[in-house]
Amino acid sequence: MTSLVHVTLENQEFYLEKILEIENLSFSAPWSLNGFLHELENPVSHLWAMMSESVLLGYLCFWMVQEEMQLLDLAVHPRYRGLGHGTFLLTKMIDHGFSRGISRIWLEVRVSGSTARKLYEKFGFLEIGRRKDYYTDPREDAIIMSLGLPRAAGEKSHTGETAGVAF
Repeated sequence: MTSLVHVTLENQEFYLEKILEIENLSFSAPWSLNGFLHELENPVSHLWAMMSESVLLGYLCFWMVQEEMQLLDLAVHPRYRGLGHGTFLLTKMIDHGFSRGISRIWLEVRVSGSTARKLYEKFGFLEIGRRKDYYTDPREDAIIMSLGLPRAAGEKSHTGETAGVAF
């Protein structure tokens, strides 16, 4: 059974070591332990761990500010990629935002991140701009992507859900 856990300062000792392992396996310029701890202290930040039994499969971190979300970090352990876990995480985040009246979700992705871009495009994210030399190690532009969410009462999100994750 796959579940999502809201990682907090109180329970982070169990999750952060595993999240850092995935982060380091996934990115050329990974976040540090302090970076994750800073997010846990930030009241607008949400860090979710995707668990199956006692195995951490992946995670995502995002901000919710007023009517917008910003996806900051999403990764799945290399051993479990290609099995729909990234889709699961993104679906849950979008549905959570939809259920809380979020109207737009933003993210940046490396120009070379074709697998990630395909995932985002599958959900309807559109490229709306670029940030020159946004990434380091290697230096690379970021593609800014955005997804608008429906606002009408009773309208379903594009994933078909009407309710989000209950945290």
